[in-house]
Amino acid sequence: MLRLHTFGGCFLARDGRRLDALSGQRKALALLAVLAAAGEGGVSRDVLLAQLWPESDEARARTSLKQLVHSLRQQTQDPELLLPTAELRLNPMRITSDVHEFRDAERRGDHEAAVELYAGPFLDGFNVRSADGFERWAAMERASLARGFARSAEALAERAVARGDNHAAVEWWRRLANAEPLSARAAAGLMRALDAVGERAAAVRHSQLYEVLVREELGGAVDPAIAMLATSLRRAGPLAPVVTGTVIAPSATVAGPVSTERPTDRPAAASLPTQHPSVAVLPFVNTTGDPNDEPFSDGLTDELIGLLGRAPGLTVTARTSAFSFKGRGLSVRAIAGALGVAMVLEGSVRRTGDRLKVSAQLVRASDDRVVWAEMYLGTLADVFTVQEEIARAIVAALRVELGGAEIPGGAATAGEGHARLAGRAPASVEVYELYLRGRYLWNSRTRGDGLRQALHCFERAAELDPGYARIFGHASARGEFAAAKVADRHALALDDTLAEAHVALAHVLFVHDYEWAAAEREFRRATALDASNTAAHFLLAVCLQDQGRFEEAIAEVLTARALDPLSPQVGNLLGRVYVNARRPDEAIRHLRDTLELSPESDLAYQQLGHAYLQRGMPDEALAALRQAATLSGARDTAHLAYALAVTGDPAAARRIVRELLDPATNTSIAPFHMAMAYAGLGESDAAFDWLERGSAERAAFMDGVKITPAFDSLHADPRWARLLRRMGLTP
Repeated sequence: MLRLHTFGGCFLARDGRRLDALSGQRKALALLAVLAAAGEGGVSRDVLLAQLWPESDEARARTSLKQLVHSLRQQTQDPELLLPTAELRLNPMRITSDVHEFRDAERRGDHEAAVELYAGPFLDGFNVRSADGFERWAAMERASLARGFARSAEALAERAVARGDNHAAVEWWRRLANAEPLSARAAAGLMRALDAVGERAAAVRHSQLYEVLVREELGGAVDPAIAMLATSLRRAGPLAPVVTGTVIAPSATVAGPVSTERPTDRPAAASLPTQHPSVAVLPFVNTTGDPNDEPFSDGLTDELIGLLGRAPGLTVTARTSAFSFKGRGLSVRAIAGALGVAMVLEGSVRRTGDRLKVSAQLVRASDDRVVWAEMYLGTLADVFTVQEEIARAIVAALRVELGGAEIPGGAATAGEGHARLAGRAPASVEVYELYLRGRYLWNSRTRGDGLRQALHCFERAAELDPGYARIFGHASARGEFAAAKVADRHALALDDTLAEAHVALAHVLFVHDYEWAAAEREFRRATALDASNTAAHFLLAVCLQDQGRFEEAIAEVLTARALDPLSPQVGNLLGRVYVNARRPDEAIRHLRDTLELSPESDLAYQQLGHAYLQRGMPDEALAALRQAATLSGARDTAHLAYALAVTGDPAAARRIVRELLDPATNTSIAPFHMAMAYAGLGESDAAFDWLERGSAERAAFMDGVKITPAFDSLHADPRWARLLRRMGLTP
């Protein structure tokens, strides 16, 4: 029997003996690793082509895949190694893998089996040349599996403590701490366990070791909770309670962004493919100390992210992930490791009257070497030239292989370059500052009336300079889709190279007009203009999954996640696509990862509830949906009603429906979600009434009606096909 080993490396064995004939065939092993990690769901050939042959045209890539599959069957002397299905799958009767067994142990809650299988980081030290998609996939799988190992090890340690076996707890915590030396939770657990067995001196020594590791690896201060615990240990008094940060979220209290990953588990910059340069632009520091200048410094960062995103061959981390490290004081190496980039651009901005000073430097994460640095002095009116010069200098420093072509605008002079690279400059600094302030408020619109203020800034800027394309396209935020479409088309008439305007127009086209093909064309145009535009890939994934094109949607959302690895919204969408594709195991895994990033994500709990329903786990489903309802209110309460109805408690479901329809307690009724509740109750007439209303109103989430599993019971009704056709969808 063949067995693929992926933890701690990658090799194939037969009956316990390693097959050295395949050791040098990295793409063959990579193909097996991808299929093994996918399990019973398999992987579409299109996804494999994108991962393993990104630089080949489709015909050549398909030929290469066929040849590789044929070679594998010959080398292993097993013609039945792969199953002849639509999705490429390993034959479980012919080959097993540690990664598949690890996932299965996780699902069964067999933590001991999971920990024993984890022999080291997934595909540790294994890479494939000229296969950037595979490298990004492997880095994300590596981090996900490391988190799974940490969960299992911690569960075993806590069980040992609960039954009073402190010596066993020490061993489990030690195993976790050895694998994840920067984890604050592991450090605290081991220190407490050592103290419980009378080895307080060893506990203090571990706190000292942890402090050194954090300082050297992450360049920051130790978690205050760990410091408090260490102080209690040294004083030989009662131990201080320890509350450590979440596993990987940069906002957690652990002094580093990857508290459950050992250094080799992170997608370290040094191991990234040199053929595909990558950079994260960190928020430029506002050195004036005046909070009123914060929109300007953040805006300069946003602009640089956008400009660099248009450079062919350069991957640029999205704003959400880059800004999550603002003010954290972490080392470049730690941030690059968390984001999976080779280079980091950092800088500062200082305004004094109309004078401007901008300092910037590009740092290589592998050795902290500054590969480029510059200081710019001038007036506020020079900011456009400064942005242009920094962007071009970064591209030159990274030696991006452009096949003889320059980034948009070519190697123009600074004075004319910005007009072609970033579109026409605004008519005045006042217009530009209104635009930047609007962007700043837009990105922080969860605070009070930030959205209203942002729109006011955009509208005022438009009055002063109606020819500045970038200030249009925000009308949809008010729910004014018709006005939004007019604004988006106006922006594109002014500048057809504006990727964000294509994205905004595409969004209106599919969620309001149900013009699916036209929306996809706009999204494709946006990604062609700016391959690093996360919103384009994110919303294109939604558009594709709404039509039932799940494999294409997954490919787009994985691209978005590679660009924005710390975005809970992207993680939520990935889980949602897997739920709608009826692949609950993968949905559960990714949604759990998302909740580690964002423990109060209502959408993650909502989709986790539906994934548990598909897995036949009603108690877990109801618990997740109750948490979602607590966090979000009426929307997810309707989902809870659906779950109660389909798990045997229609009376409770009807009570919730009555409460939702009571105007005294709920003034906002969402048709899509009410229809779901009625579908669960088996009341198809009421469900269709709400769906018809939702379609007419262009209500939220209605674009996804076709692929939502909760509506499966309605498919046989003739009204279903008529509804879909009116929405431009095929039944």
